[in-house]
Amino acid sequence: MADVTKRMLDLLAALQAGRAFSGEELATRLEVSPRTLRRDVERLRGYGYPVHARPGPGGSYQLGAGRRMPPLVLDDEEAVATVVSLAVLAAATYSHPGGLNDAADRAYGKIDDLLPRRLRTRVAALRASVEAERRPFPDIAAEALGEIAEAAAAEEIIVFDYIDAHGVSTQRRIEAHRQIHIDRRWYVFGWDLNREDWRVFRTDRVKNMRRTGRHYAPRSLPMDWALAYLRAGLGDI
Repeated sequence: MADVTKRMLDLLAALQAGRAFSGEELATRLEVSPRTLRRDVERLRGYGYPVHARPGPGGSYQLGAGRRMPPLVLDDEEAVATVVSLAVLAAATYSHPGGLNDAADRAYGKIDDLLPRRLRTRVAALRASVEAERRPFPDIAAEALGEIAEAAAAEEIIVFDYIDAHGVSTQRRIEAHRQIHIDRRWYVFGWDLNREDWRVFRTDRVKNMRRTGRHYAPRSLPMDWALAYLRAGLGDI
């Protein structure tokens, strides 16, 4: 059983490279017969991994995207880098339920529970030795960042209520182009259809955001980088 488990993990680690592998290449790499390889692929599918197969001459195996995220296989350096990054993010600002920092803290706990003892000791030492400045900045929901990112990638207009520094709410329709992270804050950069100009919005002041399903034609950015636009103080509202 131990040999089967190791072989399955080796197969999964290979497929997570993201490219297609021929059956011969995988069988040679894992030092198994084509028949054993096919059985192992079926086992992975049984565990919920969407392994796509293209049969026939020149056929291949490739790990696809599933409906939910399956377990990952990380090497030692990847595991340490992941948990330390999550720990620093979680410690950087105060956490709120449903916020990005809260999600980072939960993810850290899940990965930390699975670390082998030698790595858990190293990660614990790293976390204890690192101090992260904690500021009472707003925590952003991971869902909001994801929705804005998908809208920008699809070149889709979004609508939201925006609360300005004086507490006044206005409805905005924008072509979302970029998200900016600077000084522990998140911003949305886009073309404001109401103002007919480029604007930068603090994401924590964006409320009731929704995607419209309407798409826009790409525009040339006013500067090479959205971050440069914000730093220049031209769009910080």
